[in-house]
Amino acid sequence: MKTKKWIAYTIYGMLITAVFLYLRFPSDSAGRYIRSIVAGRNPNVVLSFDSVRPYFPPGIRLHSLSVGFKNKPGSTLKADVAKVRPALLNLLSGRLALLLSANAYEGHIKADIGFTNRFSYKGPVRINAGLDKINIGKCAYIKAISGRQMDGKLGGTLSYNGSLGTGSARFTLLDGNIQLLGDIFGLKELDFDKIEVDMTLKNRALKITGLDITGKQLSGSFTGNIFLDKDIMQSRLAIKGDLKIPALGRKVSTTLKGTVSKPIPGFM
Repeated sequence: MKTKKWIAYTIYGMLITAVFLYLRFPSDSAGRYIRSIVAGRNPNVVLSFDSVRPYFPPGIRLHSLSVGFKNKPGSTLKADVAKVRPALLNLLSGRLALLLSANAYEGHIKADIGFTNRFSYKGPVRINAGLDKINIGKCAYIKAISGRQMDGKLGGTLSYNGSLGTGSARFTLLDGNIQLLGDIFGLKELDFDKIEVDMTLKNRALKITGLDITGKQLSGSFTGNIFLDKDIMQSRLAIKGDLKIPALGRKVSTTLKGTVSKPIPGFM
């Protein structure tokens, strides 16, 4: 009987302590510390949020999170709520890893971010992330870097190993629309039912192993490479594929060269 009482008292004490820490959590000080860490690591990033609170398992919850970039005004990433906590098993080996969960753009994002160097958050990172039902039409960052309006529900996975400079991604974009920067076959925008893409990264070259588009206006399959530049919009394109255009009643072979900001289509 005494043992049960001690267990009850212990649980009660833990709950009271947790509640006290939650209520007395130094939100302002924690917020300033988080901003200073981010600013020190990347001065180009502007981080803001309405509040920061603890949650269980041990971590912090950021409300109305916004990440902006000084060199790209108007390009921001936002999340209604973002939860960040350390991966405790990684800490036992001396390596920092963070688990991120966020509600953003009517969808959800989960990510595992690990730092390669022991006892440090500097140096190469390893990232594994998943996206579900992200409404890209509401994301200012995508519009800013692509230079066009895009809509649709995005889902998929990606991985990146900074120490090796390699990665892979698989995305699906459903029920969307892409604004075209030029008139292609009389189209100024492309409506589609689904876009599926598989990519791998190596030596700063993004290899598209498969890109399939299905829709009433056109359908097609593409492969090729995007040779990455520090300015993503200046990355060079070397893509080819086949298009089926119901309005023309025929199939055409096409290439896409130029850069991400100024693609140059060719037809054969």
